[in-house]
Amino acid sequence: MNSTTKSQTSIAKFEEFFATSYKDDVFKILEQYPDERSLNVDYRALEIFDPDLADLLIDKPEEVIDAAKIAIKNIDPLVKDADINIRFEHLSNIIPLKTLLSKYIGTFVAADGIVRKTDEIRPRIETGVFECRGCMRLHEVEQSSANRIIEPSLCSECGGRSFRLLQEESKYVDTQTARMQEPLENLSGGTEPKQMLMILEDDLVDKLNPGDKVRITGTLKTFREERSGKFKNYIYVNHIEPLEQEFEELQLSEEDEEQIIELSKDPNIYDKIIKSTAPSIRGYRDVKEAIALQLFGGAAKQLEDETKLRGDIHILIVGDPGIGKSQILKYVSRLAPRSIYTSGKGTTGAGLTAAAVRDELGGWSLEAGALVLGDQGNVCVDELDKMRSEDRSALHEALEQQTVSIAKAGIMATLNSRCSVLAAANPKFGRFDRYKVLAEQIDLPAPIISRFDLIFVIEDKPSKERDSKLAEHILKTHQFNTVDYEIEPELLRKYIAYARKNVNPRLTEEANEVLKEFYVSTRNSNPEEQGAVPITARQLEAIIRLSEASAKIKLKETVDKEDAEKAVRLQLACLKEVGVDPETGELDADIVSGGTPKSDRDKIQRVTEEIKQLEEEYAGQAPLNVLISNMSDKYGVSEDKTEQIVKNLVQKGVIYQPVNGYFKRVV
Repeated sequence: MNSTTKSQTSIAKFEEFFATSYKDDVFKILEQYPDERSLNVDYRALEIFDPDLADLLIDKPEEVIDAAKIAIKNIDPLVKDADINIRFEHLSNIIPLKTLLSKYIGTFVAADGIVRKTDEIRPRIETGVFECRGCMRLHEVEQSSANRIIEPSLCSECGGRSFRLLQEESKYVDTQTARMQEPLENLSGGTEPKQMLMILEDDLVDKLNPGDKVRITGTLKTFREERSGKFKNYIYVNHIEPLEQEFEELQLSEEDEEQIIELSKDPNIYDKIIKSTAPSIRGYRDVKEAIALQLFGGAAKQLEDETKLRGDIHILIVGDPGIGKSQILKYVSRLAPRSIYTSGKGTTGAGLTAAAVRDELGGWSLEAGALVLGDQGNVCVDELDKMRSEDRSALHEALEQQTVSIAKAGIMATLNSRCSVLAAANPKFGRFDRYKVLAEQIDLPAPIISRFDLIFVIEDKPSKERDSKLAEHILKTHQFNTVDYEIEPELLRKYIAYARKNVNPRLTEEANEVLKEFYVSTRNSNPEEQGAVPITARQLEAIIRLSEASAKIKLKETVDKEDAEKAVRLQLACLKEVGVDPETGELDADIVSGGTPKSDRDKIQRVTEEIKQLEEEYAGQAPLNVLISNMSDKYGVSEDKTEQIVKNLVQKGVIYQPVNGYFKRVV
């Protein structure tokens, strides 16, 4: 059978297919043409109708799609030249990007990925109208190349060979290039993600944004780069299917689901999951429990007024060097169903959020960074304190609003970054000092510290018993190269993916009562009426997220009293580690959020009042030596502390130094 006969057969088959399976859709789209440009066809329906035609679509996509377009025109000849795009969805031929190589060139394929970059929309000339310079006759020539214009070979009227392109008369189609990369959950540690160029045309342009998870269906083609002369593959896109929840690779088999549900019934499941989080590192139960809860996440909510409440849990680990912070982060990045690992020194603000990059033709486009690519997953940021302050500021919006707003090179965009952030930092002066507040010891600004739900301080203190057990654990690991798993990592990964996708727990009255009681009693725990504020509503929201994650671990639809109590215990353990004022021993929310503790605020107020009194005594100028003496005698404040407060007040412009050794208030 020659190609013409084959084509005629395909057209006839499609006419029958459309007339039976898609009759209403076809007539509806023909009536709406040109407003509606595309007809979506289910590949599975075509496979049932004619398996041979479905197979031919995979092998010869351009030929079969052209036949389908002609069949549409033949169904209703009254609609003149109805140029309807036929788009095939639910293709069974899904190929991972890393194996989408040269053997697939010319075939119809589907591939999953994350959109990394989208370029400007530009017109591509589809049919060029040329005027003969000799006799003015017009010639139409279809253009198959995007890079060069194909002219008529000679004029059919006068035989001339010189032509002028009439740009306004020619026919154009919108075109856009984009780039996607492999899904994060398909990557094993240390491998670079495979990327693929995509060409989008007509009504598919402007449908993709950086960070979108999609299944792309289209024809794998190749082109030759003019500069290098090398060949490059790309997908000429036929259909886009958003993948908002999880990728196909993480959709579980029935056996997996049965195994997961059976595992959730184990009464010790909570402890088993905690022990299976970074098992090669000994100890740190609270940290591991928090990370386990972070992997499962709370329940995101959208209120009636469109306000969004995040369900993702953010954790900051501050610790002495050499205690395994990086190891914990690396393990979590491998365990989470979708995750990205990045380190402070090698990360820029653009690398975290999105970069504005120039394309080949000089236009600007956005390329997604780690927080956008990690959408609906985990982003592990090591050495957070080593990042430049201007780059760290990129985290502010992503941590709370869970979006990334970009205003670069004339591009205004807001991208989603609904991810949990697990960050690690070292103390500013090498080791942690119990007798100084948190903000003084971490090289991080208060707005970033305040956005973490849990902050852990891990100290490396010598202890004979603990050091002996740790040494045994490390030596055993090195000797036998084995790790004891309560739950195998692959099964735990599937368990987490299943829980995140299928479980959305709601608070019960009993849980509400526990959370309310904790919040109210802690808020009013400090003895003085004007004492420090122990916790804020921000900590209450964090406990709600933790209790929802606790329920998710057991695949429960409700947050019970025990879940709320676990969340309260964990939050309280954190607050006692980082939120206690070293001077008063009281819980102070301002210390947790990196602000000034109540005891320091009181001292600042006393110094200001003392300066005011000394100004009256000493002809309008307060002597520093008298101020230091009075603060020590009246309030027991050390000389160093008074000098530090005076220095801060000068920096903030509250006081100034008219003469050396004397200070005056700015009125």
